[in-house]
Amino acid sequence: MPRRGKLIAFLGPVGVGKSTIIRYLAHVLRIRGLKVSTVFIKAFHGPAYVLWVLVAKLLGINIKKPCAPWFVISRSGRLGLAKILTIVSMYLDVFFSIPIKLMKIRLIRGIGYHIISEEYLHSTLLDYAYSIASLKIKNRFVSIPTHILNALLSKNVPDNTILLMADAPELRRRWTIRGYGDPQPYYVAIQQKFLNKLGRALIIDSTNMSIKKTLNKVLDEVVRDVS
Repeated sequence: MPRRGKLIAFLGPVGVGKSTIIRYLAHVLRIRGLKVSTVFIKAFHGPAYVLWVLVAKLLGINIKKPCAPWFVISRSGRLGLAKILTIVSMYLDVFFSIPIKLMKIRLIRGIGYHIISEEYLHSTLLDYAYSIASLKIKNRFVSIPTHILNALLSKNVPDNTILLMADAPELRRRWTIRGYGDPQPYYVAIQQKFLNKLGRALIIDSTNMSIKKTLNKVLDEVVRDVS
């Protein structure tokens, strides 16, 4: 019977380096003979993302990457439509996309794979709260997916939660280099305050820190648990 794999979740603002560190971490763990799989869990992706893109195309709204379609539609003045799409997206997430991903995680962990997740249910909860507040959604139906997501998180807590952070000037520098069209500094500020409250997370400030040094800090936390 193979040893059950660990679930490692990476959280943090856009541009902080999650994808890069995950790629290197997965490579190092595989070199050490471990089985590794990666996953991405965040609000408004999968079928929900397709929904937003299709609606934008039907309306003739041009989405220039890497701007998210939900920002583009809401800023086009169609707030009523954005509210409806947000509620539908939440239901698509919690009744379809996220349960399927969690089921996949449980299955492959059961055969000994270590799972590295870019973003996780914490980020999804924050995205819901931010969208509800910014769009001023007062529909009572938004509470249902939020409660379900909280329940899913309580039953699927990661073995390691790693929060990558960087200060505002550093993030802006990285956004400029990578050409992010809509980095949302206000959202990032809220995200940092929210994620900083996580009790069990390893917080790594990657400001002026090399990829190698950041990776070594992550390895110090992760390797002793997965080896």
